[in-house]
Amino acid sequence: MEQVLDSLRKIIQRWVTTESLITSDVDNGDVVFHVVSSTRFLVGDEVLLTDGDEYEYPFTVVSKPDNESIEVDRAVSQGSWKVSDGVKVAKSMRGRIVQGIYMGDPPVIPRYPAVVVNGKSKSSEWASLETTMETYDIDISCYIQDDTQEDGYRSLLYLAKTIETGLKRNLFPLVGERSHSDVVSSVARNDTIIHVNSTDGIVRHQFILLEDRFKAEDVRVDEVIDSTHIRLKTGAANPYPIEYDPRIIIVDRFLHNTWPKSIDFGFVSKDTLLKAARISWKGEEFEAQGAIGWKDTPRT
Repeated sequence: MEQVLDSLRKIIQRWVTTESLITSDVDNGDVVFHVVSSTRFLVGDEVLLTDGDEYEYPFTVVSKPDNESIEVDRAVSQGSWKVSDGVKVAKSMRGRIVQGIYMGDPPVIPRYPAVVVNGKSKSSEWASLETTMETYDIDISCYIQDDTQEDGYRSLLYLAKTIETGLKRNLFPLVGERSHSDVVSSVARNDTIIHVNSTDGIVRHQFILLEDRFKAEDVRVDEVIDSTHIRLKTGAANPYPIEYDPRIIIVDRFLHNTWPKSIDFGFVSKDTLLKAARISWKGEEFEAQGAIGWKDTPRT
């Protein structure tokens, strides 16, 4: 359960606290921001510019010309923002920045908005003679201070929708120990031969993740050709140019049938009246139990 909770928290963090450094200076009158990656910014998202001390907001994303830029609804008006100052574009929740993502159910949350990831239950049942199906039920709670009726409620809806989108975009969350190997030459769409710096830890029929800075896909290994080449069972669905730093991730656990199955909205009191939403998430995992029979001696 702990590794599943850690994985979900990382997914939520990437989506509700999305940020990306600018790659070219932003000046008064600009409506396009060039960033390291625009992947997790969606049309309609509210964003801000910040160097850590000063802020300019709100901006609303109206389009994404490519994977490295976003276009916003109004021109910059508070001066020049410099790459050398570490300026970044960050997502906000209707003018609010998520202050914390917690595991468990803390009795006191110091600042809001906040998100809490809490393991509700884990169940297990036999799926075959030597494998079981492990099912995880997890609650993800969103808390927003109830400033005004409509403003607080709209912020809550937006925060819950952002988390739901992130969970739906990550149907196979990375859980457990993992390693990676860099891809050393570009991968074209439909390529089946992948050139990596090392095939250590990769075996035939294994599921791996092929990714770059902007996208990812799960693929199955058909053959380990040699120490630096693998063959995929089916061709890559997307191109992975070498300039986008592609790599493969080797995982030792594989969750499937994951889904944010419901969202409940309502009032929750935690020292003060708050707007709250609870997302119910479920994931399943096959677990090999090995040969059946006595494994623990009854002698002592």
